[in-house]
Amino acid sequence: MRGTSLRMLSAIAARTRCRMRRWDFVSAYLQGDLEPGEVCYCLPPPGYASKGADGLPQVCKVIKPVYGMAQAGRRWQRSLFPWLIEQGFTAMHADPCVFHKTVTMSTPKGPRTETVYIGCYVDDLSITYKYDDAHSLYSKFASAMVARWKVEDEGDIEDLLGVEFSFEGGSITLKQTAYIGRVVREYLPDGVSSRAQVSQPPSDASLPQVVADALSITDAPDPALLKKYQSIVGALLYCATNTRPDIAYSVNMLCRAMAKPTPELLEAAYRVLTYLHRHRDIGLRYMADGKPLRGQSDSDWGVKHSISGWLFTYSSACISWGSKKQSSVALSSCEAEIMAGSEASKEAVYLRRFLTELGMGDKHPTELGMDNQSAIAISYNPELHSRTKHIDRRHFYIRECVENLQLRVPFVSTVDNMADFFTKPLPPKTFYAMRNAIMNVPSHAMHN
Repeated sequence: MRGTSLRMLSAIAARTRCRMRRWDFVSAYLQGDLEPGEVCYCLPPPGYASKGADGLPQVCKVIKPVYGMAQAGRRWQRSLFPWLIEQGFTAMHADPCVFHKTVTMSTPKGPRTETVYIGCYVDDLSITYKYDDAHSLYSKFASAMVARWKVEDEGDIEDLLGVEFSFEGGSITLKQTAYIGRVVREYLPDGVSSRAQVSQPPSDASLPQVVADALSITDAPDPALLKKYQSIVGALLYCATNTRPDIAYSVNMLCRAMAKPTPELLEAAYRVLTYLHRHRDIGLRYMADGKPLRGQSDSDWGVKHSISGWLFTYSSACISWGSKKQSSVALSSCEAEIMAGSEASKEAVYLRRFLTELGMGDKHPTELGMDNQSAIAISYNPELHSRTKHIDRRHFYIRECVENLQLRVPFVSTVDNMADFFTKPLPPKTFYAMRNAIMNVPSHAMHN
């Protein structure tokens, strides 16, 4: 499943007061089945004769998928997913790796409606449910799973793919404290520099120019520098796309020079790593607030490619965000805003579809706040023809969403537009205020 889907399931669990549990399949690929009529051969494993009695090479015929086969993962998926459907679960169109089932169960206290959500990631299941007594849908499904598969119940979910789950007072926090610790130990073995200020954000105003200078260099980079830089930025990217929207802009800029790193860019990467180390214990904290899905978009217009930034919040914290270089040069701030809004609209449609399939959709259009009046006007009507006649049709996707009543685009002042967080370096005070609001950082953790 997608990272956004995992965050959405966590937000739903916090909103509905559900539990989340992790199940792990033992040697999952070995539990798959080959397709009828599928014939595969492999070389004998170490310790077995590679030649027959006649001296000719011999091979083994594979009767079950094994690790190392190109199709082993696919065969496992084609064994598990049909079985889940046989159990009455429905695969979502928004994310085919997320399943759900709603039934009305008979209990000694009377009938009750239950829903179980399952998120699949290869051999790990994240199961969200509310009831676990003997009469519950979850208990019956767990019994069926144990009877059919070699599987382990790992209890209440604590981590999944480097993402840690913390449950406190009805809230669910997703963070990557242990992962950040491992990355810091690997790339900063001597510890964090004492010269770095405690309150400094992950980037400063010089970062765009440092990136531009690196991209203008024509000489081949030092191989050792290239390997180290790409490795560090790759590790940072895993945080930026899972639980740490606060470094999304910085990592976006660092990724632009992935093939042309400089010592200055390496220092910028170390700065992001230092920031993560000092703020490693915070994450996305979801709570039951009853508010609908909401989004904002913004852009930082430049003479070259502008930056699109957007975010969507649900259950008090951000569930989806983006900081992305625009694919073409915008000739005005209005055009840059429209391009950013259309990019955000695509994510809004996916998130609306996700919630609708789970019976939690909002009949009203989703808010996508923008701080540019001209862009808002164009979102509703084909105005300002002389300034927009050259813009590609796909950048007006936001208008189609508005006409279909999927979105509405209210005005939000620049100081209140949280999407600005993803388009440029911000002063420390502004950065931390927006970070705490976007990630729903608790007050007792704001001093970190």
